[in-house]
Amino acid sequence: MKLFPIWAVSLSLLAISPTILARKFPTSGLYNVDANVGLKDVQGTVAAFGDFNGDKFTDIITLSDDQTSISIYLWDHAAWTFTLLPSANVTISQTPQSFIITNIVPGDFNRDGKLDLLVMGQQNPEPDVDGELMMRIYLGNIDDGFDPNFIIIPSATTQQPMTFDLNGDMLTDLLGYAFEGYQAGVSTLSVWKNVYTPEIPNKIFEIMPMNFTGESGPLCTLSKPHSSAFVDLNGDCLADIFLTCFDGHQRSYVVYVNNKDLGFSFAVSGLLPEGAGQVTFADIDGDGAVDFVVPACDTHGQCSIYVYYNQQMPLCTSKGQNDCRQVSNLCVADPNFSFSVDPDHNTSPGALVQFPLNGVLPDGQQLLLSDPDFKGRLPVAVHVGDYNLDGYPDLLVVSGTPGDNRRPSSATLLQSVLCSTGDDVCLPSAVAAKRRSFVKVTDGADALNFVQDVRAAAFMDLDEDGTVDIMLLRNSPLQQGVAGRAITMIHNNYFNDAFFLKTLASNGVSPTWSGPNDKRPTKEGAKPFGVNYPGATFKFTVLDTSGIKRANQVAQYPSSTYMNLALPFSLFGLGRTNNYVEELFVGVTRNQDEHFTTYAGVIPNSQLIIIPYQAEDASRPSTPSSGYGLEGGNGMGENVSMQAENKGGPSEWTLELYIRPGDYVPWVFVVLVTAIAILAGVVVGLNWMEKREDERERKKALHIINFDAL
Repeated sequence: MKLFPIWAVSLSLLAISPTILARKFPTSGLYNVDANVGLKDVQGTVAAFGDFNGDKFTDIITLSDDQTSISIYLWDHAAWTFTLLPSANVTISQTPQSFIITNIVPGDFNRDGKLDLLVMGQQNPEPDVDGELMMRIYLGNIDDGFDPNFIIIPSATTQQPMTFDLNGDMLTDLLGYAFEGYQAGVSTLSVWKNVYTPEIPNKIFEIMPMNFTGESGPLCTLSKPHSSAFVDLNGDCLADIFLTCFDGHQRSYVVYVNNKDLGFSFAVSGLLPEGAGQVTFADIDGDGAVDFVVPACDTHGQCSIYVYYNQQMPLCTSKGQNDCRQVSNLCVADPNFSFSVDPDHNTSPGALVQFPLNGVLPDGQQLLLSDPDFKGRLPVAVHVGDYNLDGYPDLLVVSGTPGDNRRPSSATLLQSVLCSTGDDVCLPSAVAAKRRSFVKVTDGADALNFVQDVRAAAFMDLDEDGTVDIMLLRNSPLQQGVAGRAITMIHNNYFNDAFFLKTLASNGVSPTWSGPNDKRPTKEGAKPFGVNYPGATFKFTVLDTSGIKRANQVAQYPSSTYMNLALPFSLFGLGRTNNYVEELFVGVTRNQDEHFTTYAGVIPNSQLIIIPYQAEDASRPSTPSSGYGLEGGNGMGENVSMQAENKGGPSEWTLELYIRPGDYVPWVFVVLVTAIAILAGVVVGLNWMEKREDERERKKALHIINFDAL
């Protein structure tokens, strides 16, 4: 494990330039900084986030207003602004047939540690028109942008394929409906299996049927649009498949859990509320299990936020406690996991929280669940981020007037609060289970609440300083294309007495070499950080100020469809704590006995990058894994899979920890130097006074008369 030396931070303080310190604002709150970040001239919209040059700062990928070209804007940390990278521009030729881009998926598809682009598009992308979804991949290079000789991928239907890892080889696969199968009447899901090899560089995917194992789940036809995801839902730190379905009458969800060698098997299913929009994932109540959030508007125009709480065996917080999960078993599956309740409000011990938005959104506005101006389907998702770092995720929603684009639309920040007795939102069972509700943030939020014509909003960390900032995409009359958006950046300057932790897991590419089959060193200073790896899971425990331990779970890049502006890293608050992060569990999708590892005593307010690179002959199961289970109700069961034949595994992974000096650190250094100077002055002064006193004593001794000698 590699740690950034703390003493190096102290020694480098004298060289710190004021330009790298966070911008100063007079009061706590949100501030509009879009005039300072270099995006006012963007002719288009933000389509995705990624770290293109591997400098640990988030860059943005923009789509032109006519949806035919792509540009990369790199974040310049020293200048505190975005700069256009001309060499990375991609323009889609409209001959021999038109290709209108409807989605951009950044990722490392040839596993060389460099960010590639999967571009999806249609000939005539109308929201209600089904047809062929064409796909192509542009391979990336840190120096030269993208290879113009793109690789054509077999087409899908308009239900955009999602990224996931089919067989645990850490290569990015796709799951969706193949267009050829759709034409032939095949309605089952297909997999674009990643088969890239340097020997055949022009072939990345081959299509095969998706076969689920075990008990067959309910029939699921992906909704249009769908919000399927690759995220751990049963608690074993191994990403599962979450699908949203529509049977012509109602929307539902289905979860297939990841069993490594045994494939994916059906686990749970349920109904979604009437008028449901895109599903978002987060550990809302901070219990160590990922919940999901659903925005919905019914036929009467009543909009709400529904939180489906993931009910798993809780963390043991005291000695002698039964029916709980020991800390050492945080990454062991609970096969009895379930979600709180169905939309019919059949209560359960962890009842669903339905947060009505009628009195929260501006007058006359409803949740904006889709962008009507975009060519193709573009749902508007609710974004999750911990803006005040208290350890409980908050929500960012967009609202407008349905059917009237000329009326104002806006974004609203909702703060997570504990359900309380007498609250009209939470049922008594939710209060007893310590679930969470939301309140609108108004104090210091004028920079957000007064912005009009908002079409989309997302959280991001603008300067990698550990605070969650906000990006707004606004309808712009100055841009001619339907996808043209004005970009507004809202800087988070709330003064929070809390800590954060930022994590990123790569796809296992060697941190020293360009890839497992490429022996050329990477560009100096560039490492495989920008790979947008889906499916990584982080769980951590922390002590609050009252000494109670709690667990949190965070998913990395769970969804990649419909330009949902998912971040390629995880940033979460730790709340107020006087201790280190006691345990941090990191899980990836490797198909081997040990797919996760644990780090203890992690320093808060730091950025951790986990590179799960290991030798090709690392630990593999000697026989198929028999899974995980509960033992008698006294705690989570142990891993009963067979021992590995070979050495290796998570012990070979690399952890790099980076600490960003805070604004107060130079002043601490000044105080330290001043204190040392004062103490040194006191020592020198006392030493001088002592010597002077000794000299006086010596002179007195010379004048003493020895009367005995007379």
